[in-house]
Amino acid sequence: MIYYCDSSAIVKIYLEEAGSAFMRNLRRKASIGSLLVNMIAGAEVLSALYRRFRSGDLAPEILSGARKDFERDYAEFFSRFPVSDTVIQLAMRLIEKYPLRGYDSVQLATAMNFQNALRMSNGQEVAFVGSDKVLNHAAASEGLTVINPTEQA
Repeated sequence: MIYYCDSSAIVKIYLEEAGSAFMRNLRRKASIGSLLVNMIAGAEVLSALYRRFRSGDLAPEILSGARKDFERDYAEFFSRFPVSDTVIQLAMRLIEKYPLRGYDSVQLATAMNFQNALRMSNGQEVAFVGSDKVLNHAAASEGLTVINPTEQA
C-alpha cells in the first residue's frame, strides 16, 4: 500500500507521542517510495520539533537527534511532492468546504491529486495517514482511506 503522511503523523516517528509505535513500525516496514509527503512537511515537522523544544518539552539532545533523523529521512526516504498550481487551486476549494488550516488544505490536496493519478494509472489506492481530526474528516469526506495513528493498536 502507498501511504500519504500528514506532518501530524510524521512527527510521531521522531518524538514520543500517542501513535508513535504505529508510525515507527510503518516507517520500519515501508519501502522507499511508499511513504509520501508534500515538501512542506520539512517546515511543518521542524516547526513542531522546535515548538516542543521552546516550550521546554524537549531536551536539546532529543531535539538534535530527532532533527537529524528527520532530515535524513526527508532527504533520502520519503517521496516528496512539490506544491504546484494545481494543488493550490484544489486546496483553495477545500478551504471553502472544510474548516482547514492553510497547510492542511495543501496536504489534503496533494494526497487527493496523487490518489487521482494512481487510480488513472494503475488503480492503486492511497491511505491518508494523519492525526488531525478535522483534516482526517475532510480526507474521509473526499473519499480517501484514512488511518489515524493514535487510534491504532
